[in-house]
Amino acid sequence: MKRIILTLAAAMFAAPAFSAGWTVDDLGSMSARSDCMTRAERTMKRYYQVHGGKENIGRSEWTLGGYNLRGNVVNALIICPIEAGLVAPFLIVHNSDSDNDARKIVADRVKAIWQEQP
Repeated sequence: MKRIILTLAAAMFAAPAFSAGWTVDDLGSMSARSDCMTRAERTMKRYYQVHGGKENIGRSEWTLGGYNLRGNVVNALIICPIEAGLVAPFLIVHNSDSDNDARKIVADRVKAIWQEQP
């Protein structure tokens, strides 16, 4: 599953993106999806607490999105797919403008908060 998603992400990188950008980060592995989703939610809530903005979180069975992390143009998604019996979480951050540096800063901040979570 993770390979498929990474292949799709790589295809998006290869396609011409005139002003939007993507950052994809591997967040390691975990034994339970519920632990991954709990950690993802704590991470996004903490991001809003530390960096401001109105909390806007969407959730599915195996994904959690944080929206409007920098104005209306940077969104992040933590996904918790299961591969070979382990949860293989990763972070996808997208910006819809041309400020790729800001997207990378948001990605670094979300990843740092993820790593701080128990």
